[in-house]
Amino acid sequence: MPDRALRQARAVAAVLALLLLALPWLCIRSRRIECLAWKLLLAGFGVRLRCHGTPDATGSALTVANHISWTDIAVLGRLLDAGFVAKSEIAGWPIIGALTRRYGCPFIARDSRTATHRLAADMNAYPADHSLVLFAEGTTGLGDVVLPFHSGLFAASERWPRVQPVTIAYRRADGAPLSPAERRAVAWVDDDALLPHALALAASGGITVDVWFEESFAPHDRKHAAQESRRRIAARLVEVQAAALKRAA
Repeated sequence: MPDRALRQARAVAAVLALLLLALPWLCIRSRRIECLAWKLLLAGFGVRLRCHGTPDATGSALTVANHISWTDIAVLGRLLDAGFVAKSEIAGWPIIGALTRRYGCPFIARDSRTATHRLAADMNAYPADHSLVLFAEGTTGLGDVVLPFHSGLFAASERWPRVQPVTIAYRRADGAPLSPAERRAVAWVDDDALLPHALALAASGGITVDVWFEESFAPHDRKHAAQESRRRIAARLVEVQAAALKRAA
């Protein structure tokens, strides 16, 4: 079997394994099941994970990350015992939608004028002793720069005593920087269909994702939470790109 087909078969097997784990996952909230499911999915798609720093020690911080691809969720799900602020469309997805509802994840309808007010209420109702992940760009990007953070998404940020920015950056399987074409292939943006994107990613030979847990901070208000989170993530990406240029020189 050609390598490309073998890689795709491995990814399909990983998805099937995730589906098999979904029933006990839905019935019993178990961190062991979560970690196993995300680990199998990442391995199936050839995603190698490198973690830098540590999650906030309080275990109840608002985690704010840049957003590049659907794989970000599996990556952070593997590293954190946390829920996610998700777009409302996900609530209707098979399996994943049921899991997000099971975990009480807040949803946001991006085309609604009252979306941020509803999100704030849902975030305030989220368990106080559990971390939450927010992709503050409100969409995915190519990962070379940080898109503007929407301060409205931080309307309930004062509910969390700490905010921890998290930087996500993708590389080739061997750790080398991605070319512009490779960066576009990894990013799940615009109107990319999930299945073709996932199959192409599986066939690519794998990728490496670096995750930096930046130092957490106490936000003064929602604008400070948004601005400071974006500043720290953007600074890390500049550092990553500078290192890549130095390596290529």
